[in-house]
Amino acid sequence: MQVFSLLAIFFALLVAIFALQNAVPVEINFLVWQFRRISLVLVILGSAAFGALVVFLLGTVKQVRQARMIREMKSQQKRLQETIARLEAAPATPAVEKDLPAASPAEGVQPEGKPGA
Repeated sequence: MQVFSLLAIFFALLVAIFALQNAVPVEINFLVWQFRRISLVLVILGSAAFGALVVFLLGTVKQVRQARMIREMKSQQKRLQETIARLEAAPATPAVEKDLPAASPAEGVQPEGKPGA
C-alpha cells in the first residue's frame, strides 16, 4: 500500500511539473462549448483530476461488488457449516433399499419391452 501511495505522489508531482512548464493560454473546443485563452495548466490538471475521479469511482464500484459477494459467500458458508453440523449430529442410519425387488445373481437383467427367453 505504501508503494502505491508513493507512486501516486510521484506521478502527481510529474503532472504538476509538466503543467507548470506548459502554462501558455490555449483555446479549447469540446462539443458545443468553447473556451478561449484558458491556461494549459488548468486543462492538464483538470484532465488529471477527472481521470483520477473516474478511476476512484470505478474502484469504488468494484469494492462494493466484492463486499456484496463476500457477504453472500459468508452467508452460504454459515448455512453449509450448519448443514454439516446437523448431519454429523444425526444418528447414522443404514440405507435400506425397500423399493427394489431382490434379484438373485443368476438372473440376467432383461431390457424393458423385450420378453425373456
